[in-house]
Amino acid sequence: MDAITHAFAGLADEEAARLLAEHGPNALAEPKQPSLLVRAVRQLADPLSLLLLIAGLVTLVVLGEVPEGAAILAILVVNVVIGVSQEVKAEQAVRALRMLTAPMAKVRRGGVVRRIPAAEVVVGDVVEVAAGDRVPADARVVEAASLAANESMLTGESRSAGKRAGGLTEGPLGDRDGELFSGSMIVRGSGAAVVTATGATTEVGRIASALHGHVKGPLEVELAQVSKRIGLLAVAAGVVMVVLGFTRGGIEPFDLVLAGVALAIAAVPESMAAAVTTALALGSQRMARLGVIVRRLSAIQALGATTVIASDKTGTLTTGRLAVADHLEVPGMDLWRAAVRCNDARDGLGDAVDVALLVEAERHGVRPTGPRMVTRPFDADIRSMAVVTVGPVLTVKGAPEVILARCAATETTERLAAAVPELAGRGLRVLALAEGDTDDLDATGLRPVGLVGLSDEIRPSARQAVADSRAGGIRVIMVTGDHADTARAVAEEVGIEPEPVVTGTELGGEDRPARLREAGVLARVDPATKLDLVRALRDGGDVVAMTGDGVNDAPALRHADVGVAMAGEEGTDVAREAAAVVVTNGELGTIVTGVREGRRLHHNVASMIGYLLAGNLAEIFLVLVGLFAWPDLVIPLLPVQLLWINLVLDGIPAIALGVDRAPGDPLATRPGRDGLLSRSVLVRIGIRSLIVGLLVVAAVEVARRLGWDEDQVRTQAVLTLVFARLTLAYVARARRWTFERGWWHGWAVLVAVSGTAALQALVTLVPPLGTLLALAPIPPLGWAMALGAAILTPPLCDLARRVRTAAKPAPTGDGRP
Repeated sequence: MDAITHAFAGLADEEAARLLAEHGPNALAEPKQPSLLVRAVRQLADPLSLLLLIAGLVTLVVLGEVPEGAAILAILVVNVVIGVSQEVKAEQAVRALRMLTAPMAKVRRGGVVRRIPAAEVVVGDVVEVAAGDRVPADARVVEAASLAANESMLTGESRSAGKRAGGLTEGPLGDRDGELFSGSMIVRGSGAAVVTATGATTEVGRIASALHGHVKGPLEVELAQVSKRIGLLAVAAGVVMVVLGFTRGGIEPFDLVLAGVALAIAAVPESMAAAVTTALALGSQRMARLGVIVRRLSAIQALGATTVIASDKTGTLTTGRLAVADHLEVPGMDLWRAAVRCNDARDGLGDAVDVALLVEAERHGVRPTGPRMVTRPFDADIRSMAVVTVGPVLTVKGAPEVILARCAATETTERLAAAVPELAGRGLRVLALAEGDTDDLDATGLRPVGLVGLSDEIRPSARQAVADSRAGGIRVIMVTGDHADTARAVAEEVGIEPEPVVTGTELGGEDRPARLREAGVLARVDPATKLDLVRALRDGGDVVAMTGDGVNDAPALRHADVGVAMAGEEGTDVAREAAAVVVTNGELGTIVTGVREGRRLHHNVASMIGYLLAGNLAEIFLVLVGLFAWPDLVIPLLPVQLLWINLVLDGIPAIALGVDRAPGDPLATRPGRDGLLSRSVLVRIGIRSLIVGLLVVAAVEVARRLGWDEDQVRTQAVLTLVFARLTLAYVARARRWTFERGWWHGWAVLVAVSGTAALQALVTLVPPLGTLLALAPIPPLGWAMALGAAILTPPLCDLARRVRTAAKPAPTGDGRP
């Protein structure tokens, strides 16, 4: 520790201890995590889960059917495990934020400089910082010597932020030159600051609080709606069945309970959750090989349904680094040697401007050489830097109006001054360099060397990615904390329509949401404005994908329909943990790959759900018809048979539909905004279920009239239902007609349908296997009827589709009528 005599001597030890005890440590508060039991109960608070739970308990306790009851409850356990594991992963974002806080801090206590754990820093402490230090808390600058910090994680600006004593501490974060922010890195100079906020009250702490909670994606919302509708349907059908059963009389209470359990099982597509999860998991593996890591499986479908991409500038459209975009060199002068002499960057580290100049100089074959005699670091007040090297040679670098004013009044100087507005008008940051044969740091009459224009380095794939997004019907908005002119220049370069450009300071009043939705470019925005943009777009009916890589992007990434984090060199752990999708190579163009895969899977999930629901509605139809039309059977399908069909036989084709590759470019097919279960889709599913149900009823009626016994009639019902539903898979995957051009390319569906048909034939023909499922051998006529139902299902469904299309065209977003 060192004794000091600064005007800001810091707190006394006793006062610091009191404040620490009163306000707590300088750390992000960790919320109390729910127990596994609470998480499991939350997962069970779903209509289908409750319905299956009741059915399973009734089967076990009331009916005493252990295998069937255990199978139902096992489904619930698997779904709960999957849901809880996804919930736990989503909570890692706040933990990553804690890694940004400085482990140690240098503070003044009672006139002595000490190093203490950053967690012990309190409001009122005077902290000392120097190049390479991480700022431990939000603080007001009181001493500064060429002080600058890298705040890109909060502001989105590539260039370092100069700091000065007595500077601004209000307004947009990027304009606060008198304040240091917790978690930012000092890149130049040194200084001291009085702590104004610690822990959760810092800017980083406010971001951490915004990360709590989870926004459900479109697929999760729609699957929840599917669950509610199926649950209501099952309850309504159950009430109707019980009322009519008691009204009709002659049905034993036990048989009525058995029919109720069968109805519950028939109503619930038990394999849907597993099939959707499997399809998305396989899709995520395919995307991972292409550089897109999916952290939440439902994000794949959400990415495909995206209508707006709110793209962060720094790290997404740009690399997060400055680069020399243009330069003007005076003939006979060596611009890059001067840029190397007047430069503090080394080995790629240092101020962003110095690093960019050094990289460009190395491209021209110039490397740092020779010692310095005198150096005056960049000073924000005089807006320049000066270096004297052996000769002596004075080299100065800084704002053009400052440097050129120190040059001799010549035609060359005037020509450079006239070129500055043109470079600045392109959104470039312009620097001037000059030199003279003197060791006087304040000398005038210098020789102008040239101008350098710097800009954010554009990612190579950005322009093509924006063009592909527009071609796919996706609107791209650029969001940045940078200045409006810089933002407009970048937007124009990558092909984003910049108008209107809206800045954060212009947003206010009741029209704030409307102005956010209309903006082409949002500049000078803070994390709260990014989050408001996401909410405004979602409230307007858009499916929003937010891209970014900084801490300032994390709240918007978490609350968007799908957050896409860039995992390049500039990507932060916080952004990656908050996002649902991570692009590993940092290329914006890779997001287009994700959209394309998402749209393919959107079509596949729609096909899968349509296939499963049509079959389940047919089962409900059969259970209700059988209860009243066939009193000798009570129910045509036993619970164990329904479980066999729903879990095993339905699951295989459903998974195949999930990995199916339909012909054509998925990016050209825009998902509809009316969801997976729009009115037209429900009508289509209802018609298909009625066709399958009537075919099964016809086969059962023939079997009963031929005098077959009860087991044979049920076997006929099972066989006909299975075969008709297998060809229904081809109906469900078709965009227009079942056997349209290219239908035979679906090898996964062909293998699944053939394998499932063979499996059903096996358990029907082998008595020991059939006994387990209450199946019995049937005559050849029964097999012929089942095969006939399979053959008739596609043309009958296509005929119904043609009739509906002729009556009233109702295309959905994926092109299916």
